[in-house]
Amino acid sequence: MVSSQFDPLTGQFLRAVRDAGGGLTAVCGACVRVLPVRRAAIVLTEHDAGMQPWCASDEFATRVETAQATAGEGPAVSAARAGVPVLITDFSSESEHWPGFAEALTGFRTAGSMFAVPLQLGRVRLGAMDLYRDLPGRPEPRLMSAALHIADLVTASLVLSAGQQARKWSQPLSSRWIHEAATLTGARLGIGAADACARLRGYAFTHDLSLAEVAEGVVRRRILLDPD
Repeated sequence: MVSSQFDPLTGQFLRAVRDAGGGLTAVCGACVRVLPVRRAAIVLTEHDAGMQPWCASDEFATRVETAQATAGEGPAVSAARAGVPVLITDFSSESEHWPGFAEALTGFRTAGSMFAVPLQLGRVRLGAMDLYRDLPGRPEPRLMSAALHIADLVTASLVLSAGQQARKWSQPLSSRWIHEAATLTGARLGIGAADACARLRGYAFTHDLSLAEVAEGVVRRRILLDPD
């Protein structure tokens, strides 16, 4: 068997994930350990609810991923749909490419750069891996190649997660709230789950809240969406 140039990186990444206890939170931490990036996040495509963050390595990444989930657009959403990496070389100017995403980030100080790498197996697109750097600019070709390799490893793990890893890679609470809130809203208003998620997003934008905050409010009976 011919040794791959990424064999050392593979070993480092898998050890970092194992040492951190496994699961997607460990994956985010491992990305930061083995790649020259400041932070990382994993977002997965969910039926009706769209792209939702499943892990983020720090509060900055959590805030950006929450904005993407609330807006239903952003670099990760575009990367997952197109099946190619999407770059923000400078947060201070290029986030405006997605108006809803930029609006959801209003008041939050963003800086540096990020690139979203799709998680896909053939035509099956599972989501994206977002990698952040402190400084603006395009990632070097070597870093992009390494990121694509790590994305392949994450994708393989996601595909296998239906088995033994499923317990470790459980759905985050915020995502469960969104699905439960969509079910409750859909049943109350007599609409489908996709339309219910759209109503939740609309309420979030109107009231300057995140999608997860609105969903929690609906589940806990603090927010009641009225019919049109």
